[in-house]
Amino acid sequence: PGPTPAMSWRSIRARRETGTGTQDIRRRHDGVVLQVIKPRLVRPKPEAPTQGIFKNDWRRITLIGNSYGGALALLLAGRLGEHEPSRLSKLVLIDPGAYKEYLPGYVKLMRTIIGKPMMFLLPARLTTKFVLKFAILDKNKITEKQVAAYSHPLADPGVRMAILQTARQCIPWDADELVAKFKNILVPTLIIWGKQDKIIPRKVGELLNQALPNSFLEILEECGHVPQEEQPQQTIARISEFLSIE
Repeated sequence: PGPTPAMSWRSIRARRETGTGTQDIRRRHDGVVLQVIKPRLVRPKPEAPTQGIFKNDWRRITLIGNSYGGALALLLAGRLGEHEPSRLSKLVLIDPGAYKEYLPGYVKLMRTIIGKPMMFLLPARLTTKFVLKFAILDKNKITEKQVAAYSHPLADPGVRMAILQTARQCIPWDADELVAKFKNILVPTLIIWGKQDKIIPRKVGELLNQALPNSFLEILEECGHVPQEEQPQQTIARISEFLSIE
């Protein structure tokens, strides 16, 4: 069989000094890694990823996603499982969104009447620091370089509007139907969860592990919502080991 394309909706952002990250996964597994670099002010097109897969005739795909990216990976896995199950090989979900009942607090806030002024009036760095303090357990791991990298795109009003619209439209109209179809995702699935995640609770990982027939839940100690940044070596090791299993 040929190489397994690895599609990552949110890249594995390991710290540079660890010598790990997306490049390492690509090198070890000959994958194709896609990542959303900058959101645009456009209406979401849920069919776009599927079209790209069919256009390039990708097979034996591994989907990897964190947080909202994990929710997208889960949605895409469900669609592939329903229409073209042979194209999907494995699924890696890192603290993903999955159930509308467990929407992150700041996302709920953006969906209210104060969401727009909050999104456009708060300074980018203040917004970034606020979210990172919830996302990362060990506050000493939040660096100025990290804050700058996350806050820089927010200088673009179009990016802020895209984030706002994403928050307002993140619950599909058929969310309950999609959740009911989780049981049809039969590929091997690794679920990684930071034990101290304050944005999406560990219970979501436990519910997903029960719903997905062929899944394994890995809990990382002393870790928050973004294990690929807070515990990069452990996260990359778990994913690499999982991808190596035939």
